[in-house]
Amino acid sequence: MDSPRILRTIVLGILLFAAAAGLNAQSAKYIDALKYYQQGDYQEALSLFREEIRENPDNDAACYYIASICASDRKRDTEAENWLKKAISLSPDNFWYRYTLAMFYLHTERQELAVPMLEQLTADYPKKSDLYFDLINVYLSDNDIEKALATLDKIDAIKGKSEIVALTRTELLLKRPDANPDSTYAALAEYFEECRSPRIASVLGDYYAGTYRDSTAMQYYGEALELDPDYTPAWYGKAGVHQMLRQYDQFFSALSHVMRDPYVQPGAKAAQVDQMMSNPQFVMTFREDFDNIMNDLQHAHPADSTINALAGGYYYRTGRTDMALDIMRQNMEQHPSSQDAALQYLFMLYYQENWPLIVEEVTAALPRFPSNPDLIQLRAIANSQQKKLKAALDDYEMLLKLNPRDTTILKVTNSSIGDIYYQIGESQKAFKYYDKALKIDPDYNPVLNNYAYYLSLEGKNLKKAKTMSRKTITSEPDNPTYLDTYAWILHLLGEDIEAKAIFKHAMLYGGKESRTILEHYATVLETLGEKDLANIYFNQAAAMKED
Repeated sequence: MDSPRILRTIVLGILLFAAAAGLNAQSAKYIDALKYYQQGDYQEALSLFREEIRENPDNDAACYYIASICASDRKRDTEAENWLKKAISLSPDNFWYRYTLAMFYLHTERQELAVPMLEQLTADYPKKSDLYFDLINVYLSDNDIEKALATLDKIDAIKGKSEIVALTRTELLLKRPDANPDSTYAALAEYFEECRSPRIASVLGDYYAGTYRDSTAMQYYGEALELDPDYTPAWYGKAGVHQMLRQYDQFFSALSHVMRDPYVQPGAKAAQVDQMMSNPQFVMTFREDFDNIMNDLQHAHPADSTINALAGGYYYRTGRTDMALDIMRQNMEQHPSSQDAALQYLFMLYYQENWPLIVEEVTAALPRFPSNPDLIQLRAIANSQQKKLKAALDDYEMLLKLNPRDTTILKVTNSSIGDIYYQIGESQKAFKYYDKALKIDPDYNPVLNNYAYYLSLEGKNLKKAKTMSRKTITSEPDNPTYLDTYAWILHLLGEDIEAKAIFKHAMLYGGKESRTILEHYATVLETLGEKDLANIYFNQAAAMKED
């Protein structure tokens, strides 16, 4: 525990003010020591305070400061304790010396010494309510709930009814082994009649909402809002009841108050709204209400990256792409040091297949994030899609150099380089990079499939191609692309009956949507003499665009 922190907090925040009253009576050495202490030069301060004690052994404040400095080292706890005790012996009526020693005992885990001191302080200073809460915390650490409750009663008697006492008492009563929540909250409701606060009313509302007593909950939420029309927890509670009752107009109206509150954590708001948007049908049904929620959030937190990302995603999913891209771009510009903000914008461009802009934006972002593999890979893909294969190769080679030990990046990048080399007609280089990827992961299906298919196109090593392709359909038996590769290799090996069965399976899992698969299937059917059926698939393929 951090005992020096509690000591220094007390010294700087309270004792310093008390000592200032007698500052004129102190020596120049003491004043210099105090200045060093305030500046954080504790070693120089300690030296001067010790000199002050040698010259003025009755200077209790100097003793106190020495104790504070000693407490910065747990090995000197005993020394700190002794100096505190000396300060108290010199000034036994000084509240702060005694209180600090009690806190020191607590933070050095000696409750048995702290408790009697705090109890004596409450007897000597009965109007200092903070002392009672310190005692309550000690009693709770010892699991003595009854003493804690009795102490709360003293606060009530001294200070009168208050919100914090009411809520603390409720919390303590619920910790009892024989706790009865209904009677506990009934007592809080009775207390509320004399000590009306929006917080107590909202706590009552939350309890009754949680126990499905909706009308009682709404009554207390209403009373909270009568006391404070802008009390956000009550609006949030009301929204929850309306949602449970499927009263969505009232739900969104109440939720709007929560979303407009700039003091509610934006991350918590974003998490709730994101969860609400998990049902696309619900979003489309209440799209206007969600629009209002997004407006409320952006007005409350105009520069928050989490909120902007949420809004951008929402507008994208509801078909307002330009608005979504504008929000994501602005979010990236508002947070130039955020990799997440940049990637969120770039991935949205990726989904739009805006390859030129991806290259432009990644090139602008890389000086800020020079080692980010996602950025480099995005630019490589964008260059590849634009047939700028040399630029794509340069990006992929950069990825290999920057990530020499990341096996995931290595296998994916080697696979992509292999694909590019095959596109430019250098199949041997392509196969070399495929071999590198498979050395890292022998079961990496994208490479196994492409490698096998390209071998089949060249009519080479068909048995090797068959073995690789069989691994892909064993691990992903319903992948139409992998099924097509395997069936086509079977055809080239003269195993057309087996190939037909594989193609029929591929047709059930999306094969009919691929021109290449339809043409391959038709070819197998034609080879087997099923010309009429083959013509049907040839015609279907001819009516489709190239894959």
